[in-house]
Amino acid sequence: MTTHRLNIAGVTKSFGPVKVLHGVDLKIAPGSVVGLLGENGAGKSTLMNIVSGSLRQDAGHLHLDGTELALQSVRDGIDLGIRFVHQELSTIGSLSVAENIFLGDYLAGRAGVIKRRDMAARSQEALASVGLDRIDPNTIVETLRPGQQQLIEIAKAVVVQPRLLILDEPTSSLTSVEAAKLFELMRKLAADGAAVIFITHKLEEALNNCDRIVVLRDGALVSDELADQTDKARLIHHMVGKSSVFEWKGSAAKASDAQISIRGLCDADAHLSPVSLDVGAGEVVALFGLVGAGRTEFMETLFGFRKAAGGEVFIHGRPLRLGHVPTSVRNGVAMVPEGRKVRGILPSHSVERNISASNLDRLSRFGLMRAGAEQGAAADLAASLRIKMENAKQVITRLSGGNQQKAVFARAVMVEPRLLLLDEPTHGVDVGAKSEIYEIIHELALKGMSVIVSSSELPEVLAIADRCVVFSQGEMVGSLTRSEMSEGEILRLAFANH
Repeated sequence: MTTHRLNIAGVTKSFGPVKVLHGVDLKIAPGSVVGLLGENGAGKSTLMNIVSGSLRQDAGHLHLDGTELALQSVRDGIDLGIRFVHQELSTIGSLSVAENIFLGDYLAGRAGVIKRRDMAARSQEALASVGLDRIDPNTIVETLRPGQQQLIEIAKAVVVQPRLLILDEPTSSLTSVEAAKLFELMRKLAADGAAVIFITHKLEEALNNCDRIVVLRDGALVSDELADQTDKARLIHHMVGKSSVFEWKGSAAKASDAQISIRGLCDADAHLSPVSLDVGAGEVVALFGLVGAGRTEFMETLFGFRKAAGGEVFIHGRPLRLGHVPTSVRNGVAMVPEGRKVRGILPSHSVERNISASNLDRLSRFGLMRAGAEQGAAADLAASLRIKMENAKQVITRLSGGNQQKAVFARAVMVEPRLLLLDEPTHGVDVGAKSEIYEIIHELALKGMSVIVSSSELPEVLAIADRCVVFSQGEMVGSLTRSEMSEGEILRLAFANH
């Protein structure tokens, strides 16, 4: 009898002239949780898409419980008990929770009548397993927040008791409590005999919740170690070829009056208590808080995306009209929003157009784009931000996540802002891309730009911030200088109103 649930042997894959996988070998036993790490573009998704049936390998073999896989579609994989929960949500908002969970596998009787009562009962069990026991299976999915929708995707995968479960960045939109429930579920599935592959950029999650951790780099498997016999520094070295990623390089803040003055800012939806904050030229201020603390609401109100109920904002002493994004941009405010796939990139457009989209007026004449001006401006920024691509004309979705994020950065920088707002700027990117983004933030601060960064990752705050402003339940509860900043003190303030 085989001891391997999944056996990958010599798998290769190319897209045109680009070889993405170079003879990958990997064995996974039933009852184990394996962490799969690697930078964006390392080949993780390609390999898992082959395992799940959405891609075919060029060479090599795959076996599930000793039987060779010859999948022609994702449906073939599902029928064999392989479930792949992607990072991007695929729930259908207009359907109920139960309908989403059983989508493609509706329970029906002989006459073809859907057994909605049975679907609801089984959905309730699946929801309870992911910590959503208070959600009514008849709830329309679009009324739920993204984290809950992500858990519904996972519930859909586990309701059929899969033999192999693949989770791609499943905690990216989850609270710490929801993530803890997911890790508990992973352990239970493994105890029941399933094999779990857990893809993540959060190294601590892999170390704390996996039995083994494997690392892909440039399409090749470079390490396969027991989780309790490795550490964060070693994993980073395997992933990017060096042990350290980024350390705080000192403040670039200028010794001058505040470049940005915010007085009593609050939003029309009453998420925020009035916030007052000064930011100097070259200063990087991090915003930290628990989910729902008000960080995003503050940034969106400051930028004009969200309507303000009161307050004043001054840029170099000049008042800023609130609640109007074009005015904010013209007055030197730019924003990189959270969630590049939904609110950041223009997915059907080129890298060049994604970069230039913020400055079309300057790059056009008589309503027509000056192609040479657009190409030159985009090329200069792509080079300065070290965007890796074949050429600027390629569709942006062909870039890795980290390079897509840098293109969104380039769009914001193109308007030459005095204030740059960054909402979770490294969400969903690997440690190597994080390091490059931190370097970009530092370089922009050196040029005198004021930067406000909203981040839910304490190591990120400590890596880039001159000062940390903490929010709790819509209120600014503290402002810590660099010397006062520590994980313990930041968390103490974050829980101030809880």
